Amino acid sequence: MDYAKLLTNGVGAWLNFEAACGRTSLFSEKYMAHPIGQILNGASGGRTVAEYKHPVLAPQMSARGRRPELDFVVLDTEGKVALAVESKWIGRTTPSVEKIFWDLIRLEMLANRGIRCLFLLGGKRKSLEQLFEHTAFDAKDNRGMWCPLLRWDNNVQHNTTLGPTVEARRLMLRKLFRDFQTFQFPHAVVSRRTAPFPADPNSSTFQVYAWEIKSPANRMPFQPRNSAQYHQNAKPEDDE
Repeated sequence: MDYAKLLTNGVGAWLNFEAACGRTSLFSEKYMAHPIGQILNGASGGRTVAEYKHPVLAPQMSARGRRPELDFVVLDTEGKVALAVESKWIGRTTPSVEKIFWDLIRLEMLANRGIRCLFLLGGKRKSLEQLFEHTAFDAKDNRGMWCPLLRWDNNVQHNTTLGPTVEARRLMLRKLFRDFQTFQFPHAVVSRRTAPFPADPNSSTFQVYAWEIKSPANRMPFQPRNSAQYHQNAKPEDDE
């Protein structure tokens, strides 16, 4: 089943229906979760679970506090995770590039285990374009090569490095790795966009993008403690 297309079309249409009904003041990430959950639950035959503990990260968190969770998962007939979905909404505030990148990394950890993973992003077209133009999103590496966090312009497969070669994202990665110095991270995250819905809206229309997140075929894991750029003394883990 093409969950990515189902979600972009379904959630995008739902948002614009809600806008036509004058309910835009209610829009938020939690509000967008409603159609995501409904669509996944209907398509999966009722096997969708919200706020599911992250199968890789949660068991490794030893500090007190809430364990990392996934927005939604779809379970197979044996109760194992078959699909994981994370989402972000651009409304009165814009999610940081750091938080988006962390979602992508968290999803890659599951993709490495054979789980299908999707990242959804919704908001007004104008707001989405502003995020895509952010310095850390629309970045270049130390050779001057274009290295966007995600390809928003087409559906080609794209690799996003976790190495320190993209200066605009180096410090945010260092921060993300602070509490996971001995954890095995991939050298890159692979993504591929599904056509957004609506396809070509005006700047005030609400639009939804989806990317499938995959693990690199030649995955080369590393530990931040072994990196001159990322090594640091770990601090107590923060609550999610």
